[in-house]
Amino acid sequence: MACDKPISKHELKEHHQVIQRHVKHGFLTLQENQYVPNRDKIKSMLEDYSIRGIGKSIDIFLDGRKVGDRVLPIALEELHKDAIYFLAGTRYKVMEFNYPEKSYAKLQRIARDYPYFTKALTTEWPTIETVYEKRKAFGMEITFCKLHIQKTVYGYVNMELGQEVTQGKKVVLEKPLEYDFITKGIVFHAPRPMNEITKSEDEEYVEASGYHATEHVVIEGSNMITGGVSQDLGGISLGTSGLIFVYDGAIGGNGASKALYDRFERALERSMYIVKECPCTNESGCPRCTFSYRCGNNNEFLHKHSSLEVFQRIIDGEETEIEDPTEGDKPFV
Repeated sequence: MACDKPISKHELKEHHQVIQRHVKHGFLTLQENQYVPNRDKIKSMLEDYSIRGIGKSIDIFLDGRKVGDRVLPIALEELHKDAIYFLAGTRYKVMEFNYPEKSYAKLQRIARDYPYFTKALTTEWPTIETVYEKRKAFGMEITFCKLHIQKTVYGYVNMELGQEVTQGKKVVLEKPLEYDFITKGIVFHAPRPMNEITKSEDEEYVEASGYHATEHVVIEGSNMITGGVSQDLGGISLGTSGLIFVYDGAIGGNGASKALYDRFERALERSMYIVKECPCTNESGCPRCTFSYRCGNNNEFLHKHSSLEVFQRIIDGEETEIEDPTEGDKPFV
């Protein structure tokens, strides 16, 4: 704000503490009763700013000419080595990806009839930094909070065109790509699907896969409730802990998770309807219910019936409380 127009000393009294913090760090200086930016001090911060999203970006080159850029962290998923990248309706192959040293990707044209595209394989670990709001949805505790996300892209799958939400052939990157960022999101503790667990020979798989499917459906099924924000959301279910995180994909947050938080009961009811009414008989579900085209685990570890039981227990008012995650919990995204 101060970069656009100096801030009067008597303006923005409600943000006095924030302004004083910037003064303390040398980002703002007081001149003639006006706060002005120290541009030498904030130069690197301004260079990292993108109008499309807050944070650093990857420059994209074709035939030696810059043709675009992609903001992190989504750039890691779309521009890793050998990724098939869509630009202006045309597909290209990423021949070189330099990160984090120089932050660029070089593209090469591919044949129009090339039958594949790629989808990144990822793992993520969330940490709750600050809780902004907390309440009960039916009987389940849910919080809206500031999150620290540690993200790793460790490989990708080759997918056939027209098969966006099925499983593809895995390829592991020689060097995983890592990035961590701060965003906003919601956290809830799903109840255990005890009926499905007790009749299964692999209890951990059934439980963890049920939570993973629940995370998928909550995100993908939220569009009608939240006005189409699912594409701006990411999600993590932590193993058998029952902890599910749904966060804004943009660094710093973009309001998508808050829209879901405010309408969470309706989103849960919609999610249960999607799973319950889907006619598929597959244990893992299908593209109409539990699969997600954004899944970083290749749509593995999904259990439709466990997810349905989770939603039913939530709607019935089973009470849960949020607990701290443990390092032993395997994250599914």
